Amino acid sequence: MNFNSELFLFYFLPVWAAAYATSPERNRNFVALSASLLFYAWGAPQFIIVVVASAALDWIVGRALVDPDWESRRKVLLFAGISVNVAILLVAKYANFVVENVSAAMVTLGGQPIQWALIALPIGVSFIVFEKISYLVDIWRGVSKPTKTFRDYLLYVFLFPKMIAGPIVRYHTIAAQLESRSVTLDDWKVGFTRFIVGLAKKVLIADSVAPFANAAFGATGEGLDASTAWLGLICFTLQIYFDFSGYSDMAIGLCRMMGIRILENFDTPYISQSFTEFWRRWHISLSTWIRDYLYIPLGGNRHGEARLYANLWICFLVSGLWHGANWTFLLWGAYHGTMLVLERLFLLDVQRRLPRLVNIAVTLVLVMLGWVLFRAQSIGEAGQYFAALAGLSDGKPIALPEKRVITAIVIGVVLSVAPAFISLERLSKVIGRRSLEPLVLLACLGLLILSLSQLIADEFVAFLYFRF
Repeated sequence: MNFNSELFLFYFLPVWAAAYATSPERNRNFVALSASLLFYAWGAPQFIIVVVASAALDWIVGRALVDPDWESRRKVLLFAGISVNVAILLVAKYANFVVENVSAAMVTLGGQPIQWALIALPIGVSFIVFEKISYLVDIWRGVSKPTKTFRDYLLYVFLFPKMIAGPIVRYHTIAAQLESRSVTLDDWKVGFTRFIVGLAKKVLIADSVAPFANAAFGATGEGLDASTAWLGLICFTLQIYFDFSGYSDMAIGLCRMMGIRILENFDTPYISQSFTEFWRRWHISLSTWIRDYLYIPLGGNRHGEARLYANLWICFLVSGLWHGANWTFLLWGAYHGTMLVLERLFLLDVQRRLPRLVNIAVTLVLVMLGWVLFRAQSIGEAGQYFAALAGLSDGKPIALPEKRVITAIVIGVVLSVAPAFISLERLSKVIGRRSLEPLVLLACLGLLILSLSQLIADEFVAFLYFRF
């Protein structure tokens, strides 16, 4: 069930909101969990038993980790709990990839292809597994305590706003809120406003530029001229940002409506002056997860420069593979890892001597080139697109985008780079003034009407990160 579907917006959301708002405080977790289980079961009924069963194992292991009777076997318990979750992720997400590549190699060597029934990808598996691992590791480290009840742990795992595409939430950051919270009118107002902003980013910008991005990347086989290739890349650069950050906005807003505050996932990433800064601003919950649960355990920067560079590269290879079982994702991760290593070696020193806007422009173009690897379906397709960008393709321009697409491009570019010139903190203070509240609410109402109208008129477009 997508947040931008008519089923969610016109049926699920109003019913859930009414039930939650009218429930006494003691029943809110029950209402939230019931809605979350229904939300997941609606999209993937065949997987809900697996996720609930693995959550039960997590809960048992988590409680055993703080049980004095199991003190001598804590490492074994932690290893077992993590192994089960990693196994779920590996089988669900990478078994098909491994079998397909082994089968292709066997055919190349003159053998027979492997007969294999493809495994369906459980929705949200990447996000859910990372959250479940962080829960166990944080208990092991003493950062958090186990949930008091299995119901509370299920709510943490299945909390529907963030379950499918994040942000990746760590249990200790919302533990107190899951046990007890108050919900004010301001929470509903701020939360629903944030939800509307996310919906508008998805429907009015991301979905508007998506057709041209799809057409450009889909035309690589027939050839593509440079201008069309660059315009297509600009469209995808805007699409992936407004699609994914739009989902995060909607998730944050829905959680706020429950009285639960989760951390931000994006911070104007396209005004970054380096790849190092980009990963402090892009998909923050993933980059900090990899830092805390992979980079630091590998040794971080504590064992010399060579180990540091190797750790960075390993972390971003994992980041690439986390996004999907495809060689293009692996190359995308390797590309970002290489850029981060180069920055540590010398690029950051060079950037310090350059004007801020030059660094922003160069970093943005390099990030965009990385998006070619992320978007392409194969290494060959990525190579063809790079050739088109460089003007080495004989293709002809595809049809120019319609006015709606051009408008979305202009608005998307302005919203992406305006923070380089305007203080968002100062702007938010101005917008947040009580005297301007009616105008803000009126603007949000207008965005909601526009988004719903566009959503009804267009074909349904799922969120990009649902496939991860």
